[in-house]
Amino acid sequence: MPKNIPNPKHKSQNRAGLLRHLNTREVLAMLLKHGELSRADLTRLTGISGPTVTRTVQDLLDAKLVEEGEPSKALLGRPGKMIHLATSKAGVMALVIGQDACEISASGLDGKLQGNLDRFPMPRSYSEFLNLVSQKLKLAKPKNGVKLMGLGVSTPGLFNQLEHKISSCPSIPFLENQMLAKDLEANTGFETFLLQEMHALCLAESIFGESRNLSNFAVIDITHDFGLGVVSNGQQLQGHLGLAGNLGKLPIDKNGATLDAVATDDFFCKTIARLADSKIDIQGAINLFRGGAVDAMNEINLMIDHISTGVATVVNLFNPERIFIIGKLLDAHPDLFVNLLEATRRKSIKASFIGCTITRSKANSRLGAVSAVIGKLTTGKKFSLK
Repeated sequence: MPKNIPNPKHKSQNRAGLLRHLNTREVLAMLLKHGELSRADLTRLTGISGPTVTRTVQDLLDAKLVEEGEPSKALLGRPGKMIHLATSKAGVMALVIGQDACEISASGLDGKLQGNLDRFPMPRSYSEFLNLVSQKLKLAKPKNGVKLMGLGVSTPGLFNQLEHKISSCPSIPFLENQMLAKDLEANTGFETFLLQEMHALCLAESIFGESRNLSNFAVIDITHDFGLGVVSNGQQLQGHLGLAGNLGKLPIDKNGATLDAVATDDFFCKTIARLADSKIDIQGAINLFRGGAVDAMNEINLMIDHISTGVATVVNLFNPERIFIIGKLLDAHPDLFVNLLEATRRKSIKASFIGCTITRSKANSRLGAVSAVIGKLTTGKKFSLK
């Protein structure tokens, strides 16, 4: 029997479709990176021909992914209209899962919040959680002709990417072994992109933060545990199952105490609450310490030393260009961040430390969840930063 011979016409159509797809991703990525741009700017920045950029922009306008603004103030020639990511015709929903509470919000493709945050206590079971969250998401869905591009979810614990389930979540046990993204899609009909919270924060730093042009950086979050996300050569370090970066289990004293246990905002809060004999949150703990109501300088200095051990480990192992730190306890005294840098310097390889800038991060979990969707739109991949 004669063999099936591929139709050259089909191959040509497939190749053209792939090129259009790649051009679309490149234009979206440039708008995300640089903000509002003219068609001429897009031609210059992407290297794509002018006519192709014009067709691509029109396709994106028709798909409601971008919008036109006021004409540019060109020095020569006819001014062209500026193009920016959609804020009124397309939207993204975000679900942030915390240890004690959840947060639902909507935003434009630029990440800016639209409407109010819906924050509510964590339900007591998975079925209750799934039903409540699904109801709230449907109610919060953008209306008035706004096209929903997807739901981004930031979750604690460890997310097994091969099996698409949360493999471990000690802070919320009922999430363990659940295929949350699949369940949310089934309940809401929203295309859902789930990221482990540290991976989400890394993506937020890359898309919305100060690391847009960096290929090697790390994010450390000391809010509840010692979370770590690492981007190396433009790719997020994830390991075989997507479980890499769990530095919090590192023992840091002879008694086996770990970074998760003694180098976090939560531990700072518990320490101040114990000394003050009062039940308080992190801001209350900071206020008590600043006001001199408790003498905990020795305890805090020890925490800073422990945190510096974790930060220096990141410097020495991954040699990042930048490290972003998230944590409120560093606000308790003006000298704490300076002391952290000095302690980190002493424990780091000299050349690696000199080549690394350590700063406070402005990213947050909401932007992390939004980034899960934006990253998919602009790269075509759920986890790549390139």
